[in-house]
Amino acid sequence: MNPPASKVINGTDASPARTDEILQERLILRTLIDNLPDFVFVKDAQSRFVILNTACAQQLGASRPEEVLGKSDADFVSPELAAQYLADEQALMRSGQVLHKEEPVQHKPSGEMRWSFTTKVPLRDDTGKIMGLMGIARDITKRKQAEEALRQSRDELEKRVAERTGEILQDRLLLRTLIDNLPDCIYAKDASGRKTMANPADLKNLRCQTEAEAIGKSDFDLFPKDIAVQFWADDQKVIQGQPVINREEYVLNDTGEKRWLLTSKLPLHDQDGKIVGLVGIGRDITARKEAEDKLEQAHKQLLEVSRQAGMSEVATSVLHNVGNVLNSVNVSSSLISEKIRDSKVPNLAKAVSLMRAHEGDLAGFLANDPKGRQLPGYLSNLAAHLAQEQEEILQEAGSLAKKIMHIKEIVAMQQEYAKSPGILESLSSADLLEDAVGMNIGSMERHHIKVVREYAEAPPILAEKHKVLQILVNVIRNAKYACDNSGREDKQITLRVANGDNSVKISVADNGVGIPAENMTRIFNLGFTTKKNGHGFGLHSGALAAKELGGKLVAFSDGPDRGATFTLELPVQKPTATV
Repeated sequence: MNPPASKVINGTDASPARTDEILQERLILRTLIDNLPDFVFVKDAQSRFVILNTACAQQLGASRPEEVLGKSDADFVSPELAAQYLADEQALMRSGQVLHKEEPVQHKPSGEMRWSFTTKVPLRDDTGKIMGLMGIARDITKRKQAEEALRQSRDELEKRVAERTGEILQDRLLLRTLIDNLPDCIYAKDASGRKTMANPADLKNLRCQTEAEAIGKSDFDLFPKDIAVQFWADDQKVIQGQPVINREEYVLNDTGEKRWLLTSKLPLHDQDGKIVGLVGIGRDITARKEAEDKLEQAHKQLLEVSRQAGMSEVATSVLHNVGNVLNSVNVSSSLISEKIRDSKVPNLAKAVSLMRAHEGDLAGFLANDPKGRQLPGYLSNLAAHLAQEQEEILQEAGSLAKKIMHIKEIVAMQQEYAKSPGILESLSSADLLEDAVGMNIGSMERHHIKVVREYAEAPPILAEKHKVLQILVNVIRNAKYACDNSGREDKQITLRVANGDNSVKISVADNGVGIPAENMTRIFNLGFTTKKNGHGFGLHSGALAAKELGGKLVAFSDGPDRGATFTLELPVQKPTATV
């Protein structure tokens, strides 16, 4: 007896077996959404929640998503925020345009206001009519609070929940949505080097408005000849089975400026194992390259300033202060390079290649194949890992940018030093110490030096920030050397802030080699040093700078192997008279 024929509804197989597959895949999709750290939600035309993940429900103060269904933002947040959300969403559904926006959100459990980067897209039915919207929001509160200039948004996911049997094709749409919203360039080429896929990030580098403009074209159609030749050479290696991993290369944007990419290219195999093309992923590392260029320019500028000054003391001072920061810059640069080199991004290319190899029966592959059943969970874990990886790189890049800016400020200050007095600022002693520690932290971590903080409440000081930083950076650097040369296992530097007589005392104490009594009267003399490669200018220039700031730099030690304490005393800022 022949098996009963499957029913076809709206052109879709609606057999019981097919229905079970759909339910299973919807369960996988729901599990993926519920385990995302981002807030994912779907609303109807009246901006009422119809679908949301657990993270979104908890953000609103609910323990389960079911408690939120059928309700609007007005049931959970302040009237002002609810009105703004509603206005944005109704405008979105009228215009049909995707909304990307940084907006305030209210964390219901704590009542505090946070910031999120939200993407909202219209949802359409089969006729193209807008029937609601889908949104995904990522908490960016730390970035807003830190006032970081780096603003790289990553729209990770744009999902549409299947509402009828025929929406099994949504799995493919979800994968493409992930690819299209990653900030990394993702593309595919055939064996002849012609584009077969390009996500929006790649289209920007290709200077194409739509994917259709890029499909079927080679690099010779899209880039200058010299760039295309290099890309072609790499592609041929990949087609021959030799992957290209983490190659630094550049493209030109609309204004002719270079955009640097860290690119990986992997062979793309068909079901028979034959190489039929390649898939590539390029991560924008322009900020890192620009930071490296700025560092080199700062070094060249430093040498030029020293030459023009015509005084070895000035050159030695600048080199010494910049050298302190360069150590940390090198550490940060190495950390960023290491994280990028060990990135899991190439694994996404492998997942894409695997799914493209089974795109003829993607649903069956995901449901029945052992590798396919593991793929959704793998993508979920990979997405979380990439988000953490991005956060770590952003933090380290921010630290690197801060250190490079300090180098520029040191050079600028030395250039203007003889021309005009510096600008006085109201400064926190604790903040200054933290900045100075940050410039030495890489070296101290390498040498396993513990940092202890003992900060008392103290009024602000009125001083030139960069002069104070130069003094503190130098003193902390000397303390690090003293600890390292002591041979102790329990190396420790203690940072203190205390009140003096109309002054603030900033101290750096170490448990290092100490200072012999005969050297206590000479340590601030020009040229005196106990270091093998020292020049004897750091403490001398620090004492002079402290005097120019209206304060003083003093030292104390109980003798050899008893450690030493350097204290910078500066006048406090006088209160401003009020009328």
